[in-house]
Amino acid sequence: MYLGIDCGTQGTKVLLWDAETERVVASSYHTCELISDRPGQKEQHPAAWLDAIKKGVQAVIARAGIAPEQIAAMGVSGQQHGLVLLDEQDALIRPAKLWCDTETVPELNAFLTRFNAAMGAPVAHFTGIHIPVAFTLAKLLWVKEHEPEAYQRIAKLFLPHEYVNYWLTGHYCAEYGDASGTGWFDTYNRRWCKEVVDAIDPQLMAKLPPLIEAHQPAGYLSAASAVLLGLPEGIPVSSGGGDNMMSAIGTGNIAPGILTMSLGTSGTLFTHAAQQIETQHHPDINAFCSSSGGWLPLVSTMNVTNAINAFREVMDIPLVEFENYLNNSEPGAGGLWCYPWLNGARLPNRPDATASVMGITSRNFNKANLLRSVVEGVTFKLCKGIEIFQQCGLHFDQLRVIGGGANSQAWCQLIADISGIEVIRPTVSDAGALGAALQARWCNENLQQPGEMIALHEILPASLRDIGRDAILPCPQQRAIYQPIYARYHQNMPT
Repeated sequence: MYLGIDCGTQGTKVLLWDAETERVVASSYHTCELISDRPGQKEQHPAAWLDAIKKGVQAVIARAGIAPEQIAAMGVSGQQHGLVLLDEQDALIRPAKLWCDTETVPELNAFLTRFNAAMGAPVAHFTGIHIPVAFTLAKLLWVKEHEPEAYQRIAKLFLPHEYVNYWLTGHYCAEYGDASGTGWFDTYNRRWCKEVVDAIDPQLMAKLPPLIEAHQPAGYLSAASAVLLGLPEGIPVSSGGGDNMMSAIGTGNIAPGILTMSLGTSGTLFTHAAQQIETQHHPDINAFCSSSGGWLPLVSTMNVTNAINAFREVMDIPLVEFENYLNNSEPGAGGLWCYPWLNGARLPNRPDATASVMGITSRNFNKANLLRSVVEGVTFKLCKGIEIFQQCGLHFDQLRVIGGGANSQAWCQLIADISGIEVIRPTVSDAGALGAALQARWCNENLQQPGEMIALHEILPASLRDIGRDAILPCPQQRAIYQPIYARYHQNMPT
């Protein structure tokens, strides 16, 4: 049995995976509150994550009715980019600043301007990845500027999943996948980027954690954490990774040719690459490392299910009627164009953008068309990411859809028709937690057979290795209708 923990922005999922039967035995979910007192501020208390993990682990063991000793290893998936700071006594200095915090924009922009001028080249030249405001770099610069006393106390810096690993094991380390989203990591050479680190603070390098490989353990469950969780002391805790990296593992996206699309509050689209891709002319791509030994090119967008839900609520459309309304409208939504930027845009990168619905007439102004227009707008944005990846020479045979939106057959059909790629909905939708559990098994089996490296694909469940049944195929007629609509959508995009 393996535990997978997914510590997300809105809550923490804990999943118990039985490797023999290849099924989820039990799962739990506990929410966490956001701190958002200032414009752009998005923070959380890490203590809430730990409390949710304790409750979640105890809940799944009770629900599964197993002895804790049956758990062989555990892994952690975490929301990317957040910043957790500890002092010399390992005390938390302040709440964690999260990926979605945007009050850090001025500090990041000022830093990038100074860096480019001083180095004669942009940060991406040194890191292999463009630095948006979501990255950890912006959070650290904000603390340095606005809370200098707190900054001076910093002894250790963590991403959320790294902090959880440290709480579990007492071992300070980082792995390449999540680390590549900090803004101070060299994704080409898989090491901390000295040029960026020194530009922030010459004393910072000494405070950063050692880096480990994806298949290595972050450490072993400490006595103190074992007592709190009710688990055996000393079980391996895998390297873990960011939620997107773990979702890649949890959808079997560990070899070229597969895309994963996550339809949650925000949306992500990512694939596997055997080597780093060149993104100089594609600033919308986050060219991360993966948590499986490769690279993970990714694009993301804001306003996905939250935008659709906002339209549903205004029109008083219950979620159970979502499919019916979507099926009672035609491609193109009768000529409506929706740009659902309720909280700004990230694909394209326009933080100050506002939402709009265009093309309204007396003939097309109805609930079904309005709902379809926002679903199409969200999907057009994400499918633009496929186009960008293809421009980089990447090719795809299959699109694996996860997140709340994957529950909709009609939406998945729409994705297939717009993208022209067959769509699969994996059996286990909690891909981040499943990926953490699968990585934990990979780690544990390699520990059991030292000197003989076991490949990750060897321990994937059959449902991910042989995926392809129940595929949602593109409809050629719908595809032909959507191609010019998709092109016009992006041509008519508000400036």
